[in-house]
Amino acid sequence: MLTSPWLTALGDVAVLFGAFVFAYALRYVWRLGPELNEFQFTPIDAYWVVAGLFIPVTVLSFYVLGRYSRRRSVSVLDELPRIAAGVVIGTAAVVFVFFVSRPLFFSRLMFMYLGAAGAVCTLVWLGLRLSLVQVVRRAGFDNQRILVVGSGVVAKYLMQQLTASPASGNRVIGYLEESDDQANGTGFGRFQRLGDLNDLEVLIRTETIDVVYIALSGTTQHNLQPLIERCRVHGVRFRAVPDLLEAQFGRMEIHPLAGIPLVTLSDNAIVGFKFVQKRALDVVVSLLGLILSAPLCLVIAIAIRVDSRGPVLFRQTRIGKDGAEFTLFKFRSMVVDAEALKRQMIAGGPHPALFKIRDDSRRTRVGRVLRRMSFDELPQLFNVLTGSMSLIGPRAQVSDEVAQYDEWARHRLRVHPGLTGLWQVSGRSDLPFEEMVMLDTYYVANWSLGLDLKILVKTIPAVLSGRGAF
Repeated sequence: MLTSPWLTALGDVAVLFGAFVFAYALRYVWRLGPELNEFQFTPIDAYWVVAGLFIPVTVLSFYVLGRYSRRRSVSVLDELPRIAAGVVIGTAAVVFVFFVSRPLFFSRLMFMYLGAAGAVCTLVWLGLRLSLVQVVRRAGFDNQRILVVGSGVVAKYLMQQLTASPASGNRVIGYLEESDDQANGTGFGRFQRLGDLNDLEVLIRTETIDVVYIALSGTTQHNLQPLIERCRVHGVRFRAVPDLLEAQFGRMEIHPLAGIPLVTLSDNAIVGFKFVQKRALDVVVSLLGLILSAPLCLVIAIAIRVDSRGPVLFRQTRIGKDGAEFTLFKFRSMVVDAEALKRQMIAGGPHPALFKIRDDSRRTRVGRVLRRMSFDELPQLFNVLTGSMSLIGPRAQVSDEVAQYDEWARHRLRVHPGLTGLWQVSGRSDLPFEEMVMLDTYYVANWSLGLDLKILVKTIPAVLSGRGAF
């Protein structure tokens, strides 16, 4: 109900009407702008035609731009361009009509207020609706129970993406191996292994499954049709995922030819103009960050020296792009002999390639605060400025950790490691190593400047919440 396109459209009409009234009040009631004489004052009755043009054109533009398509997951970042474009079109239509018809007097400032108020009111309505949807779904309502069939790379990607946003209301109950012979442990990260393909019908009945996602590997695609039939028999929706990512690591593009989908898997290397865009973002943001954080860095340096013996900065050799070594800088948050103590503790870690534990006894008092706020990472802005790291990218790891990479994990080395990344904004240390690799390889295969900006924005609430920071 809350995600109904009709409700969204009706809400848009209401807030756009509110924006019209507010814009009129700004210009003619509160007289915001140049002073009006008695001949320039226009009653609201003369402006109803503006509302009658602006609201339908804007709502129609929203429809054409896809704002009312049925989706379970919507984000402000995805909707922002649609809302901005729709309001601009609606405002432009009003301005054009009034420029051509030339009525006695209409305020251009009023039209500007109308466009701005329309965009702001629609965004506020979107934010309120998303917040309400999030509350409802976190309370256990409007969730869909999902079973994933498959255990390959695509199936793992799929499970991560389905659960990436709590507001989407997707609850992945678990996944099925393609055969019992492939059983490997009890699950993948947060996701539980529930059996093999023979258990599908039992699970549909006992777990009240709403949707089955079929993501079989290329070698078992012949099982697709029987699985679809079994879902149909039980009245369960299904979605089949083409398993082509395992054939080649890269971005998938579909170009239909006479109704026949032709799939191209292209490499997404960050070279040429892509590299220029990413490097420009790195230089500008890291330089600003270093300048603005300088006073804070000075306070942190003094606190570290007063709190415990040892240097202010922690230097460590990490592995960067194409396996090249570089020196990573951080504020020291642990005791001086932390690395020697790590070798004694590593047997108790969650994964040898991602050694991070809660209540790490090696942290200093100041270090606990720095890690909680992620302030220990600030010196890495210097690594970004000098080009050994990027603002966005996979987490930089040490050589012992990289030595344990399998072929898939080595895709992480195709780009510079980052100060933040998909792993950091998706739960950081709360996620196991296998999920971190999946998120990083997805980032490498699908890089764009827009994805970098989106991760950068998401980093702010992730840091403020302190989720997974220890």
